Amino acid sequence: MHLFSQRSALLFCLATWALSAGIVSPMIAQQPAVATASPKNSSDGTTPAKEYTKRELNDAEDAYLEGAQFLDRGQLARAEKAFLKAAQIVPSRSDYVQAAALAHEHQVTELVQRAGQARLLGHGERADDLLAQAHQLDPNNTIVSQHLNAQNSKPELHRAIEIQNVKPSPYSRDIDHIAGPITLAPSPVVKDFRLRGDTQQILRDVFMQYGIRVVFDDSVERQNLRLDLTEVSYLRASNIVLSMTHTFATPVDEHTVLIAKDTEQNRQRLERQLEETIYVPGFTSAQMKELGTVVQSVFDVKKASVQSNGGSIAIRAPEDTVLAINQTVSDLVDGDAEVVLDINLYTVDRTRQRNIGVQLPQQLGVYNAESEAHNIVTANQSLVDQAIAQGLIPADANDITIALALISSGAVQSSLLANTIGFFGGGLTLSGVTTNAATTFNLALNSSDTRALDTIKLRLGDRETGTFRSGTRYPITTSTYTSGITGSQSSLAGVTVNGVSAQSLISQATSVTVPQIQFEDLGLTLKTTPTVQKSGEVSMQIDLKIEALAGGALNNIPVLANRQYVSTVTVRDGESAMLASSLSRSESAAVSGLPGLGELPGFQTATGNKVSEYDTSELVLLITPHVVRHRKNNIASPRIAFEQRLPE
Repeated sequence: MHLFSQRSALLFCLATWALSAGIVSPMIAQQPAVATASPKNSSDGTTPAKEYTKRELNDAEDAYLEGAQFLDRGQLARAEKAFLKAAQIVPSRSDYVQAAALAHEHQVTELVQRAGQARLLGHGERADDLLAQAHQLDPNNTIVSQHLNAQNSKPELHRAIEIQNVKPSPYSRDIDHIAGPITLAPSPVVKDFRLRGDTQQILRDVFMQYGIRVVFDDSVERQNLRLDLTEVSYLRASNIVLSMTHTFATPVDEHTVLIAKDTEQNRQRLERQLEETIYVPGFTSAQMKELGTVVQSVFDVKKASVQSNGGSIAIRAPEDTVLAINQTVSDLVDGDAEVVLDINLYTVDRTRQRNIGVQLPQQLGVYNAESEAHNIVTANQSLVDQAIAQGLIPADANDITIALALISSGAVQSSLLANTIGFFGGGLTLSGVTTNAATTFNLALNSSDTRALDTIKLRLGDRETGTFRSGTRYPITTSTYTSGITGSQSSLAGVTVNGVSAQSLISQATSVTVPQIQFEDLGLTLKTTPTVQKSGEVSMQIDLKIEALAGGALNNIPVLANRQYVSTVTVRDGESAMLASSLSRSESAAVSGLPGLGELPGFQTATGNKVSEYDTSELVLLITPHVVRHRKNNIASPRIAFEQRLPE
């Protein structure tokens, strides 16, 4: 939005100077314009538009420019009179009324300032007279009323103000506060020029050919020039002649320009400034700061206010600069692309265990059967005598027969004989063979298959980094420190505090151990940064990290196992990139059997037992980019004609 009213370049620059110097109050917005009366049409009741003669327009323009010169010299009363004269000739021109209101307000403000200076110097009567004059010029001015109420003026001053013949305000129409920039309306014709003369004459002749009136600043130097142009439009001709004369033109109204020497001082003093607020949606604080730096450094804008949190930037600059900034910001805002990443994470865990073969006894023992039977008979002699008396055991039976009879009847138990698998020898050399386990046949298979799927969608801007984590945060104690009372209690022997032994007080004090905890992200961490290329492909910077506990510890601190994959993958829009990783793979086998035979191929199953276990864990990552917002496909933005400022 443009916030400058349509005044002349001279009035605008003077008003800017007055505002910066603090001599213009906001009451100018309350000043009405010159009242004009026009007869109404009797038929429809509307006011017909009056047509002015060329002489009336020239007289009004001369009076207006004369008032601008008086205003520049500080002759405010004469300036107001000239502006009112121009407004009376052509009442439809609002800039004449605005200029008169500005000059009127300057007079009031200057009188108030002079009154304040006089009061500071101790001239109270002089200050009262100046305030009375200001009140006479503008009785409704709030600044004058505030000064009158703030000062303990004499009653004579108030009575003098009351009896003064206060003139009614000559302004009765509201003044526009907000208006756009003044746009010249030259004739769309093509002209030829063959001119010889001084600078001002050539400039005046060129602009007049297109219906533009020229007003010269005092800084324009006079020198002889020669201009030869064929079939040129207004834009081409004006650029050439202004460049030749080292001057610049600023519009006063649609058909008038003010020409001055092209210096930095003159541009700041005369060039019309526009204020505009540019809203940049979706920009972060860092991007807004970068944009403010571009506006200030590239376009040489001294007055720019960046609202990082609000996403807006307010600038004050000439019209051509504002247009160039708008085009540049438009390219920056519309240039970013956005990508949606479809991420599918597959985790596959397999476990396979087999137990096949014959479990043969691994230990054999030999003992003397006669000696073991004799020991059983001797230990159970009373049972043996009863069995012989009852006729259960023959009287002439040997010790082995008696021991077997006792064991078979259940009267006696013997683990040695229970594990006996055979006898060899005879008589006193009869021996038994024992084993520690029985023979078993194994045929078993255990298998498990676990699969997990995680689906994630990330929407990222072009060259924006996104992070996905899946896992847990594991606390690790990195260090500890103990707070409490330490010291040798023997050195405090005999010391008391309020009748209580110091040693007992120290023994009651407890120490506190405070650990330092650091959290580690266990599991999977995926960072990706997509970049949309001109060809339509998407380049993804992928950083895949897998972190887990290794199972060991160093100084009671767990050891972490890390696996990381960093790469750049480029795929087309809608195509998928697959990353596969084997997280873990373990295999174990145990063989038990007879030495020699259990190691030969073909005899392992028949003469031994084999137990094998196979564990695997795999990770598959599938990434599919989808471009949901395309950037502009042009290599460069349109070229912007940006006017270079000349040094002073």
